[in-house]
Amino acid sequence: MTIVIVGGTGFVGRHLAAGLVAAGHAVTIVTRNRHTAVARVGAGYPVREWDPSNGTTLEPALHGQDAVINLAGESVADGRWTPRRKQALRASRIGTTRVMVEALSRLPAPARPTVLVSASGTGFYGVEPGTFVDETAPQGHGFLADLCGEWEQAAHLATDAGMRTVCLRIGMVLGHDGGALKNMLVPFRLFLGGPVGRGTQPVSWIHVEDLGRLIAAILDNDTVKGPVNAVTPHPVTMKELCSTLGKIMGRPSWLPVPAFALRIALGELSTLLTHGQLVQSCTVPHMNFSYRYPVLESALRAILGKETPG
Repeated sequence: MTIVIVGGTGFVGRHLAAGLVAAGHAVTIVTRNRHTAVARVGAGYPVREWDPSNGTTLEPALHGQDAVINLAGESVADGRWTPRRKQALRASRIGTTRVMVEALSRLPAPARPTVLVSASGTGFYGVEPGTFVDETAPQGHGFLADLCGEWEQAAHLATDAGMRTVCLRIGMVLGHDGGALKNMLVPFRLFLGGPVGRGTQPVSWIHVEDLGRLIAAILDNDTVKGPVNAVTPHPVTMKELCSTLGKIMGRPSWLPVPAFALRIALGELSTLLTHGQLVQSCTVPHMNFSYRYPVLESALRAILGKETPG
């Protein structure tokens, strides 16, 4: 299969590209800066430059491909959610996706990819609904829910062009070289680790390798469309996540980060850490997909490369 990854130089994109190539697929990376892409993912992939803000055309990169994976978007955790920051997050997700779908729609049908897998987030459901939610649950409230909802709406315009469209509502992605875990490891190494806030907030998560395998399975399964929750069947609390991490690293998990301190430091962004969602999938169980790392402890041991505590 020939696959284009838009925004393929980030944490998830790097792992996904490597996994797809290892499985025998041909991958092209679409990014704003060719030199940055080569530095991040290596020289083994064709790289096409595209910046939706300057009118660069995307059609040549999409023409004749089998599938498109859209991971474009600035990190929601890289700064306070000021009005300017929110505008940038919306533009990098909703605006970029809309322009990409318009480019797909302009392609002649024989040259148009047949499937679009577009990133979204479990933030779609709002914060802490209190009970398990799956793909049938309605959109929640708040900035993240609104952002994810409009992001998905932009992606689903591809269905009007006859494309199978899947929106991945991704939970916390765990891996050694990016995402939330990379930042959490620092205080634990300094014996300063502990849960964020009260620690009872749920964390719906997935190992980065399983996320890549799930995306590959979706590409291969023509019956999957619409939203798919990309999480393991076994969410944990923030306290469980931190205590398990401390156990594997041989470090204490005793120093909680007060929620009020996070609110002062991060503003509205602090809700990412102090709140959560109990998310499960009613779609993945019907895909005959098996998680390699369904349980937190085995996932963290694989990431940290340790079989025994300490």
